[in-house]
Amino acid sequence: MNRISKYERTSANDIKYRGPLSYQHLLIFGWLCISFKVLGVLTSLAISLDKNQPQWIYTLHSVGETLGYFALPLFLIANFAIILDKKKTYKQQLMKFGGLSLGIVLIFIIVKEHNLLELFTAVLGNREEANKILTDALYESAVSGSLIFNLFIDLFLCTLFMFFLEYVPQKHFQGKKLRLFRAMAVFPVLYEIGALAIRIRITLVDQKPPYLVYPFLTTKPFMSFVLFIFLALHIKLEGVRFSKKGKTEEHFESYTQTNAHSLRFSVYASVVIAITALIDFLLSVYSSIILSYLAAGVNLNAELTVETEDKLNKVLPLAMQVTSAWRIGTHWPMIFLVPVILLFSYTRVSKKPKLDTLIPIGGVLLALLVGIEGMHQGIVMNLTILINKIMEMAAQYMK
Repeated sequence: MNRISKYERTSANDIKYRGPLSYQHLLIFGWLCISFKVLGVLTSLAISLDKNQPQWIYTLHSVGETLGYFALPLFLIANFAIILDKKKTYKQQLMKFGGLSLGIVLIFIIVKEHNLLELFTAVLGNREEANKILTDALYESAVSGSLIFNLFIDLFLCTLFMFFLEYVPQKHFQGKKLRLFRAMAVFPVLYEIGALAIRIRITLVDQKPPYLVYPFLTTKPFMSFVLFIFLALHIKLEGVRFSKKGKTEEHFESYTQTNAHSLRFSVYASVVIAITALIDFLLSVYSSIILSYLAAGVNLNAELTVETEDKLNKVLPLAMQVTSAWRIGTHWPMIFLVPVILLFSYTRVSKKPKLDTLIPIGGVLLALLVGIEGMHQGIVMNLTILINKIMEMAAQYMK
């Protein structure tokens, strides 16, 4: 049997295989991972408050951090599929992620300015000192790389990148001006680079940015954004190749709706994930080594002795923490999602379209319930320690 060229592939001669997972499955998995991420953040705060936490807190922290990592990658792939299969318009996606991003910013401001600041002020009796303690704590969390929470900023930027790359304006940017519109895809890239530069500056320079900067920082590793760019450009270049073969835009869109293209996309995405994961891992190793040499004051070309090796071993954990704060070495675990990607098909049509609305509502409610109950239990378990810590920090600032 002759193999059918992708340029001739249509729904009439499509393959039968279709992955069992749809974008809705990825969204459900993603929201569950967000709830685990909330647990990871809360347990991290508890451990930083007192190292002598019960072992189950440490176990819950490890599980929360591990599963919480996969929330953003799952959302990114699901969002990419929604855009590719034209299940929703760019306007709908940009408004949703833009609104959710601003919602996270608003929640951050309310929690910081109302809940935490009022609590600290009530204990200390001095609002200015309470605010200084909070901003210092936020800065220290940013330096360690643990202050990462507004993943909807990343989803907004990735959608905006696809919008400038794929959308065809109906009124403006006509003719040759369309190139100017396409060139605007550089803005999300510059934002990502700027966010990475701020994270690097936070760890290298003892200069605290305004606290409002933190909720606007991106959360995903830079290599994850590189992965998304490769996926977007892959689709764009496929359309160009179809055009060069004399095929119309409608023919290409018809091809993207086939199971064959869905499978090819999953395989391509899996390969790119593996490549970018390897690059991220190597960058993490070499960055940590170079930073260790710099921090220890050892020349990179110097011969290793027992003394220099001891120096390097002492600063290596700090160097690894710094590279992690830069979001280097935090992309490679995405390779564990490859089996999920291979079982995923963006052409799978949901039998329950109402779930598109119910999934995010249920996800937000679950994350809020986990956050509220987790914070309540954390305060009850550590109230005495929390008050003592605040008083100790206040005493240090008042000296």
